[in-house]
Amino acid sequence: MHALVIFLVLLMLVYIVVSIIAQPKEKLQQAWSNMASPFTSKTRDWATPMKAWAETSLGHEKPLQAWLLALPNEGLQALGEKIAEFCAEMNVGLAWLTDPAEPTDPAIKQAAEEMVVDYCKICLKAVRNQKPAN
Repeated sequence: MHALVIFLVLLMLVYIVVSIIAQPKEKLQQAWSNMASPFTSKTRDWATPMKAWAETSLGHEKPLQAWLLALPNEGLQALGEKIAEFCAEMNVGLAWLTDPAEPTDPAIKQAAEEMVVDYCKICLKAVRNQKPAN
């Protein structure tokens, strides 16, 4: 009985391997890309749009603007990634930030921008309240 099960499993494996080998190279590459995509880094550039947004839209928030513009690109990138994660969880789009030329409903943009400003303010407050490492 065990030999029959092992034989059937091996037969299925041979069938799968043969069917995979018979596929065109492009189809195999796309399948591999789809399987590997959760494990590969497809990091979007957040530093550039964050800096541009801070320069052009935060004139009324001078301390926040100064802090954001003083952050190194790595810091802006990390902050942008966290903001993107938060906004994704809240189902809030950031197209207005990453692609300002894309048409966006002004009310939706204003609400999203207020949320991002508040998030950044909380981060700034947390940074200011950190105790220096000894």
